[in-house]
This record gives sequence, C-alpha cells and structure tokens, in this order.
Amino acid sequence: MMTSLVCVLPFRSWALDTAPITLRDRLEQAVHQQVSEGFLKYNLAAEIVAVHLPTNIDGLDPDAEIRPLRAFLPDKAAGRYVIPMEIISDDGKSVKVNTTIESVAVINGWTSLFPVERGTLLELEDFERKEIRVTWGELDYFTADSLPSGYQLSSSIAQGQLLQFHHLEPVPAVQRGEQVMIHYQSQHVTLISPGKTRSEGCIGDLIPVVANNTGKRLYGRLVAPGIVLVE
Repeated sequence: MMTSLVCVLPFRSWALDTAPITLRDRLEQAVHQQVSEGFLKYNLAAEIVAVHLPTNIDGLDPDAEIRPLRAFLPDKAAGRYVIPMEIISDDGKSVKVNTTIESVAVINGWTSLFPVERGTLLELEDFERKEIRVTWGELDYFTADSLPSGYQLSSSIAQGQLLQFHHLEPVPAVQRGEQVMIHYQSQHVTLISPGKTRSEGCIGDLIPVVANNTGKRLYGRLVAPGIVLVE
C-alpha cells in the first residue's frame, strides 16, 4: 500500500501579501535608477541615502508613464539633487514633479586611530586608511595613498574622525627669534647679512626680520629654511 505525503501549509493569501506597486513606488525606483546611472557615467562613487517624493502624486493614475525631464548630471558624489520627472496618464495629461535625492560619497580616506592633539606632526602610525561614507560637508578629504608630509594638526581630532584638509597647517620652517641669513637682492647684486626672525613662518611666507648689524626691521620672503629674501 502506497502512502502519499501531503504537505499542509498554513493558510495565507498570496494576493494580500503581495502589495500592489504604487505610483509612488515606481517613481522612487525610476529616480533611483536614473541617479545611479548618472553617478556611474561620471565615475562617482556614491550611495543614495534618501529619495524624497512630493505629495501631489498620491492622487494620480497609478499606471501612469514616468519619464525623466532631463539627464542627471552630477558634479559631486555627496550632495542633494533635485530630479524633475514627468508623469503621463493614459489620457495624455502630464504632470511635472520635482523629486529630491540625498547622496553620500564612498571614499577611501584616512581616520585617526586614537585622539590626536593640535600641533601634532602628521605621522602615518596615527592613522588608518579605510572605506567610509562622507556627506557634502566633509568633502575636503584625502584620497591619496599616502598622507601629505610637512603638516601638523591645526585642531585636535577624535578617534575615528575623518582627516580633512582644514585640520592641517604647514609645519613652520622657522620660529620666532631664530637666526637666519637675509639676502638683499637689488637688480643684479645680492648682499647677505645675518638677522633674526620676528615671527614663525613657513616656506613662501612673508615674515618680519631684523638685521643684526643695523637693527633695522624688514620684511622678506622665507625661500628656504634659514634664508629670507628681501627685494
């Protein structure tokens, strides 16, 4: 005698479980697709975090056709963009709606391994490179494989914080009161005399100096460590 096995499943209505795709759902999908294609076309590593739809679409034909009004041309990965769309019903009537998306940039940046104090020289062992997501307000980040040299922190940063350009300042090449050689340049003649700086400065800065032999205060450009050019 053969026994047949019958698998009895709990009753459920598949029609009720599968909610109909609304116009709002379709519009969000269309916007998401258009924006994703735009980021891909312009080689921008971005992630869409929110799509905002207007309320005036709720009363429109749920089977209406959806068309983009113009191509999506992103200029940065992280930001807020308005995406105009056109909704065309079966009777040919069209409605323009403005949707908005918010995106973040996906980058390989540098984050601090622990809290780092202001004035600390930038050192590789203080940071790690990792993939992170940044908003439009954090766009002055490093994407290079190495950290820039010759900089120190202009402000303290917390553990795990993204390192940005505004966190850094050049390390001064001379300090206030440091002995330098002042080069006086006039046409084809250059005179050199010792002097002392009146402020700290980086290469390229215009700083005040005092000549040792005359005590005269001058302004010159720091062109190399220990050398100030007065023209």
